Amino acid sequence: MQRIKIFGGRITWLQWRRIAQLASVYSPDSPLHITTRQDIELHYIRPEDIAAIQHGLAQVGLTTLGAGGDSVRNITICAGCGLCRDGFDLLPPAQLVCRYLDSQAAILNLPRKFKISFSGCQHACAKPWLNDLGFVAQPDGLFTVIGAGSLGPKPAPGIRLYNNFPAKDILPLCIAAIAFFEQCGDRENRHRARFRHIREKFGDEVFKTELDGRFSRQKIQQSWPDVQIAAGNRNIKLIHRLQLPNGNISVEQAVELADIAEQKNSELRINLEHALELYGTELIELPDDLAVMSSNPIIIACPGSTSCPRGLVNCWTTGDIIRQNLAGRKQAAMRINISGCPNNCAQSATSDIGMVGMLRKQNGITNQCYRLYTDGGNGRNDRLATQGEIVSAMDIAGVIRRLLK
Repeated sequence: MQRIKIFGGRITWLQWRRIAQLASVYSPDSPLHITTRQDIELHYIRPEDIAAIQHGLAQVGLTTLGAGGDSVRNITICAGCGLCRDGFDLLPPAQLVCRYLDSQAAILNLPRKFKISFSGCQHACAKPWLNDLGFVAQPDGLFTVIGAGSLGPKPAPGIRLYNNFPAKDILPLCIAAIAFFEQCGDRENRHRARFRHIREKFGDEVFKTELDGRFSRQKIQQSWPDVQIAAGNRNIKLIHRLQLPNGNISVEQAVELADIAEQKNSELRINLEHALELYGTELIELPDDLAVMSSNPIIIACPGSTSCPRGLVNCWTTGDIIRQNLAGRKQAAMRINISGCPNNCAQSATSDIGMVGMLRKQNGITNQCYRLYTDGGNGRNDRLATQGEIVSAMDIAGVIRRLLK
């Protein structure tokens, strides 16, 4: 697999077409897979083709470097940032952080992964409570900073680190936090190696004091650029949100979308919930195979046992079953998150309706099952979902219908 970083979910049509072209040549039997960190994955790649793929990506300004492993992962920005009402355009501070961090070799050899997100308004669509550092723009143009959250088998949301935080201090805080993580993170036990585990080891207040001290020292070491944030272009509207089935879109559909939307000068953005968002000033009529995605329920599903060695259940099949059963039903924008194992890669433990895969034996037969979770805050606040019953994968469609009622 090759995971391609799409910074902040912003992708040009040239880049989109190049990825589709590479997929058609080097992974013709699998779709493009959109992740929950605004990346695009190509699956079933032959090792001998990796260099050609990475060269092709570099020609259009894309890379796989840092998309996985013990590194600063792709920096995420809410898809509507700078375009939604009452929000700010946070691309400038996010770009500043990205440019600086990409120049530092140390970010590729951290104790574990480190995640940063930017939300342009108080809706916090970039899920700051699930990140190592999450910046949320306040109505006055300052920031609320959330930090040291993560999921995994024992999820814990982040904590509030700062209120009324100025944009010019974002970069030195990121540098200080990553240095703190690099020095104090556990390199022996990967299960206790995230930034959040330093917080748990120190205790919240001591952790905040230590981080703030490092930040204060970093801030006075040099002068930092004064980043300007501004309200976005509110004349540009959301035209379509395409909820991709299990985060997948075929190469043919990807090219079809580009052919239609590019000529209308529409902008393509990837959100954090397996969906593509089209923004522009002119309405676009989509063909049926793409238009149907606009009415799909919001189902976020990791690959599970289809490609992950840790996956216990087939999440994509479950997602298909739920989608078929909800077809044509009007419903609120409920998130249904399906994880193939207790690692919670689909963020099930924070969702409206979450499902975590497990195996249970009954009468000597191993069955695929799910532990249910309900009423989470979707990473937009610190509310974890409530753990519920265990149900058979065969019964899941009826259970979901009952929960939605």
